Amino acid sequence: MNKATRKNLISAFITILILAFGLAMFQYMSKQKKSTLDGKINKKERRTVNTNSFTAQKIPNIIEIDGRLRAQERVNITSRVQGIMLPSPRSIRVGKYFKKGDLLYSIDNKEASFNLKAQKSSLVTSITQMMPDIKFDYPQSFDKWQKYLTDFDINKPIKALPQADSDQEKYFINGRNLYNQYFQIKSQETILSEYKIYAPFSGVITAANIFPGSLISPGQILCSMINTNQYEIASPIRMEDLKYTKVGQKVTLKSDGLDQTWNGQIQRIGTQIDESTQNIPLYISVSGKGLKDGMFLKGEISGNLIENVFELPKSIFITPNSLYTVIDSTLQIKEVTSVKRKKDKVIVRGISPTDKIVVSSLAGLFPGQKVNY
Repeated sequence: MNKATRKNLISAFITILILAFGLAMFQYMSKQKKSTLDGKINKKERRTVNTNSFTAQKIPNIIEIDGRLRAQERVNITSRVQGIMLPSPRSIRVGKYFKKGDLLYSIDNKEASFNLKAQKSSLVTSITQMMPDIKFDYPQSFDKWQKYLTDFDINKPIKALPQADSDQEKYFINGRNLYNQYFQIKSQETILSEYKIYAPFSGVITAANIFPGSLISPGQILCSMINTNQYEIASPIRMEDLKYTKVGQKVTLKSDGLDQTWNGQIQRIGTQIDESTQNIPLYISVSGKGLKDGMFLKGEISGNLIENVFELPKSIFITPNSLYTVIDSTLQIKEVTSVKRKKDKVIVRGISPTDKIVVSSLAGLFPGQKVNY
């Protein structure tokens, strides 16, 4: 056996000894290791939930509403004529109250007045020139035309022309262009009345744009005005509440900032549904002291009693129409019919007074889970 072979045999023998020693130490240490388990079988603890049973009730059907108060009548007062605004007894300022028929604006009407008098004078001249022919051809009508001329006052509104006694007389008068002159004068009298502008209703000025000395043009907005005697609220309600409302129904309204209530009435029900909210508006009229345009009001509509229903907290629902019940210590899903939803309550049908409804936190619960209650 040469030297190299002997060296290899020695290395292999040492390697075998090391492996044998390691195996013996592993077996020894394994026998010395103690289990960290205490020998008892861990039992999974059941979740404890709180349950409650509910009794059927007769619940008043209260529909909550809210909305911004708006005056039913609001107008922009404009001018139909042109001229310089004259000073008025009362200045037009935002917030001032005017009664129906109070003078708001007076526009210089001298030119229009002179023009009207000129037209009246032309009519008098035409009638005067016609009188000889009337006396000769229609003597039975002469006295009434004579009286019309005698009573004619250029400073007063024109009276109606005398009625013709025959078709021939009517054609004769029409041929003298008297009817045309008469109606032109009536038109000018109407225009002259537009130089004074009066309040169309009792209310408050909300915007004032023109002041004395200003040149007013036809169609120009002079001021804005609202009627403070009657207000309206547009309040959206759920489609499910629509069947409990009707035109003429009474509404109680209040403001959070004022210790006061007002009585309103549903005037009309909207026909167009809001696509995003699926609500439909109610239009409620209200009047009384203390109301202001733009005020935010809340209210309640009292409907009929809803019978044989259960009022449950909104927090116990899994979905809008399902909740958990406990049957033989097992969670089960209970489907219900939602009758009406409130802010934090839901009125439902479809449960029994003996049902054990889970009212504690729903986090981590699932159907079929074993629970203590």
